[in-house]
Amino acid sequence: MKPLSSFLRFAISAAAIGAALISAPAFAGPLFTVNEGSVPGTAANLVVADRISFEYHARVEQTIVGGLGGGNDPFTQTGFLTKAAFGSPTGGSVPSQLNALNGYGIYGLFSITGQSDTLAGGIHATFQTLTMTLYIDPNQDTSLSVSNVAGSPVNVGGAAGDDFAIVTYTLDVGEAHIFAGLAQGDFKALLNATLTPQGQLFFVNPNPFFPLESLSGNTNSFIGGSLTDSFVAMADGGGLELFQAAVPEPGTIALLGIGLFGLGMTARRQQRGQRQA
Repeated sequence: MKPLSSFLRFAISAAAIGAALISAPAFAGPLFTVNEGSVPGTAANLVVADRISFEYHARVEQTIVGGLGGGNDPFTQTGFLTKAAFGSPTGGSVPSQLNALNGYGIYGLFSITGQSDTLAGGIHATFQTLTMTLYIDPNQDTSLSVSNVAGSPVNVGGAAGDDFAIVTYTLDVGEAHIFAGLAQGDFKALLNATLTPQGQLFFVNPNPFFPLESLSGNTNSFIGGSLTDSFVAMADGGGLELFQAAVPEPGTIALLGIGLFGLGMTARRQQRGQRQA
């Protein structure tokens, strides 16, 4: 079996995928309203959207017990995501102060544990736990990075003292794939979402707010993995967050993940064609 570290690098950036996803009306969720005026230093403004695009960066630590297989090989994943834009149900991004000049940023710190197995020369990972806290960075002056040192936390630097938590998440169900032959994959998870008091001032409609969130997208690169040995790999990608009022119909999250992966493959083929032209 070919080690994952020899896979071709997927050249499209997470930002490009995020921009493509936010413009796709097929991935619509229920509407929600954000009160940007609740963020210190921002102007009063209400944003009505149905999704949020994001980018992520993470370290995956996989322990292989006697060769990857059997579904009992534990892994941990540590990383962060940054919100890119709010999206409209008709396609395109919704004007906001998120990542704008004199605006604010949103980031999340997450940790995942689970077990992995082989799948057609790649890896299938089943999530057992996922915890994440979402923060607002009022002055966009927080820096984030994750290293390849096993066991190390996300490095939160810069001026993070004024950041505040708005949502905490726990896992309902989730999984991820790294596909054979390419340094890429997909992921999907259904999360339980709990707003903090400051989060209730930011997410103002509906009230009470949605208790669930589906998170789905593409892994664009997965560097350092193996099918035969324990490893530490670095991963990055992007996707969409859609809020949910109830557990989706069976297969809904899976279909979203398939759709996102297909969009990524289309972008990759287009980029390959441009290089050959």
